[in-house]
Amino acid sequence: MNAYTISKLAADAGVSTSVVRDYERRGLLCPCRCTPAGYRIYDHQALERLRLVLDARAAGIPLATMADLCRALEDGDSAAANTARRAIHTALDQHENAIVRFRARLAPLRDGEMSHRPVGGAAGDAGIYDGHKFYGEAHE
Repeated sequence: MNAYTISKLAADAGVSTSVVRDYERRGLLCPCRCTPAGYRIYDHQALERLRLVLDARAAGIPLATMADLCRALEDGDSAAANTARRAIHTALDQHENAIVRFRARLAPLRDGEMSHRPVGGAAGDAGIYDGHKFYGEAHE
């Protein structure tokens, strides 16, 4: 068994010890044991869990949703784990759809150009239209 102190776990995952402590407080991680001096000791499974949570966070999954999954896994509650997994898949689908929409809106913008369309009103009263909303002095 690989044993990790909080410093080693954080370093191997590429985060600070405060992130590990925060995730522990949120129920995302738990040490496998504590030394008599009170040092937390983590195992390889904790490192893998930490990496899972970091990847989820990078994918836009809320930490609360991941906490639900982690709690269910710790408790051996397969029904709750399945519910959390479905919520995660739904969130991932929403993020993927948002990325596709954003790429479609980004594609026509070349060389830092934005569409400039008149907003209306007095001559010279033009704002910036980003394909969804007008921005300008008279319309912010």
